[in-house]
Amino acid sequence: MNPVSFRQPNLEPRKGNKKLKIILSIIFVIIIYGFFRWLYKPKDTSMEKKEEAIAIDQQKPSEKSAENVVNYIVADGDIPADIFSSQGKFDANDTAALLLAAKDIYDFTNIKVGQNIRFYFDQEERAKRLEYDRNTELLIIVERDVDDFKVREEKIAYEVSQKVVNATIKNFLYMDALAAGLSEATVLELGDVFAFNIDFTTEIMEGDRFIVVYEKRTREGKDASDGRILGAKFINEGVSYYAYYFDNNGNGGYYDAEGHLLERQFLKAPLSYRRISSGYTGSRRNPITRKITAHYQIDYAAPKGTPVVSTARGIVTSAGWEGGWGNMVRIRHDNGYVTHYGHLSGFAKSIRSGSSVGQNQLIGFVGSTGWSTGSHLDYGMKLNGAPVNPLNLKLPKGAPLGEDKIGAFENVKNQYADLLK
Repeated sequence: MNPVSFRQPNLEPRKGNKKLKIILSIIFVIIIYGFFRWLYKPKDTSMEKKEEAIAIDQQKPSEKSAENVVNYIVADGDIPADIFSSQGKFDANDTAALLLAAKDIYDFTNIKVGQNIRFYFDQEERAKRLEYDRNTELLIIVERDVDDFKVREEKIAYEVSQKVVNATIKNFLYMDALAAGLSEATVLELGDVFAFNIDFTTEIMEGDRFIVVYEKRTREGKDASDGRILGAKFINEGVSYYAYYFDNNGNGGYYDAEGHLLERQFLKAPLSYRRISSGYTGSRRNPITRKITAHYQIDYAAPKGTPVVSTARGIVTSAGWEGGWGNMVRIRHDNGYVTHYGHLSGFAKSIRSGSSVGQNQLIGFVGSTGWSTGSHLDYGMKLNGAPVNPLNLKLPKGAPLGEDKIGAFENVKNQYADLLK
């Protein structure tokens, strides 16, 4: 019997299988890791940057379209064409086209010193639009379309509120009103409103009082010029005078408490409070006085150069030298009245025999020509050839409102009744 032989088991293949499994496991892990890396990989930042750049580029046109505004204040000696060229980048053809387009609306060769011109630019070199305040109420707008210009006039858009100022005269009206918070323009308007009842150059007394209700205006959040006076009360030497603004079929004006226009044929005085007060002239530091002379003529002692105005509309019958009167202006008015203004230092332009004058129009300046011992105005009036005292002139009240308007007027008056007490 052959002996049985036992062979040693071959373990090498087993070891090989184990290694293979390990290698395959590692490969599997690597594959799984790579798969998840790929699946959850971070976004390509370069693409983000590209997309962001595209978005920014898309926004750039709107940013460029934002208007850039150049403000320019007209100075003495400025030439309009030079302003349009330097500030608006308009060439000569542009300026000619602009002036032609504007000729029926506003003459830009007459722009005023101190006024503001605003030029609006977009991405173009030349201004796309310009705006010019014609006055405190109206705005001129010029828009350019390539080489063509369109011009229009609009009302200035203000934000309006109502304000009340109440003050007592301690020194003189102008300074006391400014101290109370009124602007110069509103103080002067107050003088105009009551110019038919009160001589503001000589009759204002310490202790007189006034109340003014007016429009306080702002523009784009900034203080702007005041609007009109809506209602006012002035107490002069114990007598109360009232004024209410009322729009009578598009003809706005000031009316007294009974609904009569405050305007009359003659102003109370030939020295305009507005012209004297505006700009703080020396006339307010040297008070004007008056006295009645023979034949009811009135001498107004005032500094040389003080403006003199016609107290009513009329026709100049003479303007020149008259011996002892010096430089004299005589004016014929309606209803048989004639006024004279003597000892003038000079005449206003266009004042000559035969010329027409309006009420409150400048006709000359206070002086001391002829037989005169000091600077003053000699003011006189005749009715049908007979001297009359202008201070005692009993003129009819202004035109009354029609019956169909009284109700609306009373409503306006009642709005300010409590404020004007």
